[in-house]
Amino acid sequence: MARQRWDALDDMRGLAILVMVPVNVAADFTNIPGWFKHAPAQGLTIADFVVPVFLFSLGLSASFSFKARITEKGSARTFLHALFRYGLLFAFGTLGILFVDHEARWEVLQMLGATGMFSFFFLFIPPWPRLGAAAFLLAAVEVLRPFGLGGLLNQWYASGIGGPWGTFSLGFLVIVASALGELVKDDGARGRLLVTGVSAFLLCGGGLLAHVWIPFSKHLLSLSYILFTGGAACGLLALLVLWREALHLPFPLVGSMGRNPLLLYMVHAVLGVLIVSLIGEQASATAAWCSSIGVLGVCWLGAWLLDRKKIYVRL
Repeated sequence: MARQRWDALDDMRGLAILVMVPVNVAADFTNIPGWFKHAPAQGLTIADFVVPVFLFSLGLSASFSFKARITEKGSARTFLHALFRYGLLFAFGTLGILFVDHEARWEVLQMLGATGMFSFFFLFIPPWPRLGAAAFLLAAVEVLRPFGLGGLLNQWYASGIGGPWGTFSLGFLVIVASALGELVKDDGARGRLLVTGVSAFLLCGGGLLAHVWIPFSKHLLSLSYILFTGGAACGLLALLVLWREALHLPFPLVGSMGRNPLLLYMVHAVLGVLIVSLIGEQASATAAWCSSIGVLGVCWLGAWLLDRKKIYVRL
C-alpha cells in the first residue's frame, strides 16, 4: 500500500543530510575551522545539531508508518521488518568499522540501528503515555550517571555519541518525535504548527534551564544537550510546517536529499574516506572546503536523479 509522503519531513531529513555531508567530510581535515566541527568537549557547534535532527526525523517517520504497517501486515511481521531494517543498518556500520576504520568505536549507522530498534518497542504505547515513558527514560539516565553510567559513557567519549550506552539518551529523541508525529498525523497545518512550536519551546527551555547546572556535551549526551537539540529539531520542523503547509511555499533542492537519506549517508562516507586518503588530512583549507562541497554536490545530484526516477532506497 502506497503511503503519502510528508514534505516537511522530507525537507527536515534533507537539511540534516545537507549539513551532515560536508561536516563529516571536513572532520578529518586539520585546516577546517573548529566552528564547522563537533565541539571537542563542552559547547555546541552547528555540527552538533545534525544527529538530533536526523533522529527526530527517524521517530517522525516511524510514527507515520507504524500503525499502517500493523494494520496491513500484523504485529509479528512489523517487528520482523523493524528487526531486519535496523539490523541491516547496524551491520553496515559494523562493516564500515572493520574494513575502513579499524578502531573500536561506535559508528553512526550502528547508533541508528541500535537506537531505532530500542525505540521501536515504545511505538506500541499510545502517544501521551509514550511521552511520559520518554521523560522517565531520560530521568533514569540522569539518576544512573553517578552510579556507573557516566563512566561507561566516558569510555566511549571519542565516539561522540556515547557508544552503545548512548542508545538510551538518544532514544529519548526518537520516542518523543514518534509520539508528536502520531499526535499531529491527521492534523492540518495549524494543528501541526501549534504542537511542534509548543514542544520546541518546552524542550529548548528545559535544555537552557538544565544548562545552568549541566553544560552542553554531545560526547557525554548531557541532559542539557539532549533537551536543547531536541527542541531545536522540533523547532526546525515547526518552521518547515509553516513554510510548506501554512504558507504553501516550495523548498527546492532539499526534499530530494531527504527521500534517500541513508543511502546518501553511506555514499558520502565512502567518498569522504577516498578523498582524505588521496589528498591527506593536512590538505589546505581551500582543498578541504572544495572536497567537502564537492561530495555534497555529488550526493545532491544522485539524490535528484533518483527522485526524478521515483527510486527510493528504504533501509
